[in-house]
Amino acid sequence: MTEPDLRPVRSADEAAEQIRAAQRDGASLLPCGRRSRLARHGPELRADRWLELGGMDRLLELDPEDQTCVVEPGLAPSALDRAVAAHGLELGVTAPGDGSLGGLFLAPDLSLLSGFFGPPRDQVLGADWLLADGSAVRTGARVVKSVAGYDLTRLFLGSRGRLAVCTRLVLRLRPRPRRPLWCHGEVAERAALPAPRLLFQVDADGPAYALLEGVEQSGSDAWASMEPGDGEAALRAALDGFARCSGRLLFPAGAPTPAGMTGPVDLLGGQAAADLPDPSEGRGAPTDDPLPAGARWIPDRRPSPWLAAIQRACAPGARPFGGELA
Repeated sequence: MTEPDLRPVRSADEAAEQIRAAQRDGASLLPCGRRSRLARHGPELRADRWLELGGMDRLLELDPEDQTCVVEPGLAPSALDRAVAAHGLELGVTAPGDGSLGGLFLAPDLSLLSGFFGPPRDQVLGADWLLADGSAVRTGARVVKSVAGYDLTRLFLGSRGRLAVCTRLVLRLRPRPRRPLWCHGEVAERAALPAPRLLFQVDADGPAYALLEGVEQSGSDAWASMEPGDGEAALRAALDGFARCSGRLLFPAGAPTPAGMTGPVDLLGGQAAADLPDPSEGRGAPTDDPLPAGARWIPDRRPSPWLAAIQRACAPGARPFGGELA
């Protein structure tokens, strides 16, 4: 049997053909972009073949008035940011690395803007997908306010490619901050800040950094203003710290940072970086300290009780993405 050409696909039709070829050959298949997030968000994912979507990297439509855009999943966040910045817009996500937009939303990766705009998936209005049998479906809507029924877009986004392959994303854009002010201070004084857009620590024992919008001063003597370049450098350091860690702890926003955390912390979104053990080692959490109520580790490595049934419902009779569950 001749191995099919697995160069990055450049269209939904090419992707559908690779899916059908894998079905004919009895090979397991999984979608990916640039694989920059797999070590953190899918260390257990295995497949005979990878459907590489990095070649689908176009900005298809941009509507500055409606603050929406349509993109292919292989487009890099930095490329989208350059295109929309001239219109005073940005994607409401600040995430580690550049990778691809498809990987950012399907991982799903963290965003230091989650406490301000909601998690990354909240920026997705709709999407086009290919199911495991190669058939195409569309979920969601182009408008921000939709009264559609069950939200299949968020179901597919949360499946890390095990339910459907994303070929097109409709994204909500946000106004860029006007008159931004960077400042830093003690975590204990965070309540004095007037609605920060970003609020994070580069490490859990250090100062907090905040990005405010539309104000001349922080409103508190406990917070000192910073040069924009210094604030942006602190943000890069925090994002790099999250990227180096294999997981994160989600905890109630506004609560104290849980004990045992040493890396970067998103104080608005309630996220702390953590090095989770390799699942093959059979060890537990990275710290023996008890978790606060409502806290959980991401990625969740417990077996899914529903995935196999939903895979069968999405594409009856087809070999599911990633192969059959053990």
